[in-house]
Amino acid sequence: MNVTKCGLLLLLTLLIASFGSAQPMASGEDLKKEQATLAKLQKAQVAAKAAFAKKPKDAKTKEAYVAATVKLGTATMVSAALPPKDKYRGALKWYKEALKVDPKNKEAKNNTDMIVSIYKSMGRPVPKV
Repeated sequence: MNVTKCGLLLLLTLLIASFGSAQPMASGEDLKKEQATLAKLQKAQVAAKAAFAKKPKDAKTKEAYVAATVKLGTATMVSAALPPKDKYRGALKWYKEALKVDPKNKEAKNNTDMIVSIYKSMGRPVPKV
C-alpha cells in the first residue's frame, strides 16, 4: 500500500471512529456550500440516471451515468456537511450503484473496498445499502 492510500485509510478510520458525533463537521456558510454542492451533484446524478434509463445501450450515456454516480459517491464520502455514519453509508450506496452498471470502475471499486475494510478492521458491520 502506498503512502497516499495509507494516509487516506488512516483518515477514514479516524472519521469512521468518530461515529458518536451527531453534528455535521461544517457550520454556517461552509455547511450551506457543502449542502449546495451535494444537492447539485444529486441533481446531476438523477438526470444522468434518467438519460441512461432511456438509452441503456448508448456507451456515452452509460459513461456519464457512472461518472455522475461515482462523483456523487466521492463527494458524499468526503463531505464536511455529513456526519461520518451518514457519509460512508451514502458513499457505499452510490459506489455500489455505479458498480452494478460498470463493475470494472476503479474508483468505485477501490473506494468501496477501502470503506468495507475500514468497517471490518474496526469490528463494525458493513452497512447494508
